Amino acid sequence: MNYEDVMNELHSLSDEKYKAFSERIVNTRLRLYGVRTPDLRKLARRIKKEYTNFAHDFFAKDEYCFEEVLLCGWQMGKDASENVRLLKRLIPRMASWAHTDQIISHFNWVRDKQAFLQEFQYLKAGSEYEVRAYVMFLFSLCVNERDLPLVISELPTVPLGAYYVDMAVAWLVCEVTVKFYHEGVKLLRADYLSPWVVNKAISKCRDSFRLTLWQKEELKGMRR
Repeated sequence: MNYEDVMNELHSLSDEKYKAFSERIVNTRLRLYGVRTPDLRKLARRIKKEYTNFAHDFFAKDEYCFEEVLLCGWQMGKDASENVRLLKRLIPRMASWAHTDQIISHFNWVRDKQAFLQEFQYLKAGSEYEVRAYVMFLFSLCVNERDLPLVISELPTVPLGAYYVDMAVAWLVCEVTVKFYHEGVKLLRADYLSPWVVNKAISKCRDSFRLTLWQKEELKGMRR
């Protein structure tokens, strides 16, 4: 398999109806073929077995499509140092919330999470999707009993104001509230969160089946 084979596969898997749907949802500046996720993941697995130089060849390109970014992100294994190197090259090419979410969600296996996060502190001074990528690291790595202090200490350092960053922070705060209710309430009362983020997080919490009616009513009273 070579890069031309990959591009031919993307072309053959293209679904015009799904493409039209995706263009409205993923909101990307990149060309979109409209390949359904199960088909794209199947192709990513083939690439991993048959085309070990795919990531190298991807980074050699100046132009690329939406699906190529996902295919590159899904080639990463469980070598933390290698993944840090690849992610630092890949994140600047992410051009949609779907890129950050679908790629970074696979990194929950990282052991030394504080050291891993330290490698990506610079993202907080970057573009909208770079900041969202950092929030997604917190979401994927730290919403558990042992690592929750990292969320609590890092979240105040995340710059708010960009739509896709604020949405990610609201989602993160909702997930913390659902799993660790009292800690989530503390976050919702924090001064550094904007009213929009707080209200969006509360709305997400109230839509969840994992909170009690009493908890949802209490959260309703915390809206700003």
